[in-house]
Amino acid sequence: MMSAPALAQDSFSGTWKIEKSEPAPWAKTPDMLDAKEVKRLSGTTVDFKPGAITGPAPLGCKGPHYEVKQYDADMLFQGALAEYGDPATTPEKLADKIGFGKRPIASLVTGCASEIEFHAIDSDHAVFALNNSIYRMSRAPAAAATKSKP
Repeated sequence: MMSAPALAQDSFSGTWKIEKSEPAPWAKTPDMLDAKEVKRLSGTTVDFKPGAITGPAPLGCKGPHYEVKQYDADMLFQGALAEYGDPATTPEKLADKIGFGKRPIASLVTGCASEIEFHAIDSDHAVFALNNSIYRMSRAPAAAATKSKP
């Protein structure tokens, strides 16, 4: 049986591009968002490697201790959907709105100081939350990274 760190490396390994961000469901007013941070992170890449996560601060980390956990909607974003989400709805409905179609949700816990967790929407799309924004990431195609020009 494979260990959790090996599974984490397998399912999240490689390069991911931060495509865009959106206000988290618990961000009630625009002043809760950090527009400079959103601009700084959008379009950058994060690379999950066995011994490091490379990417912009605070996502980069040396010596991560990967673990994949299986979360229900109320545990996403360290419980923020349940604790701070819209009281008029449920964490399940908020998770569906974000794009999580299946439960449980594979979530990468890195063991890094930033304590940011990455939640898989599917095998090529993931999200993370930082400072009241949810960032959407897509896996960079492996072929694009290794493709040589004709």
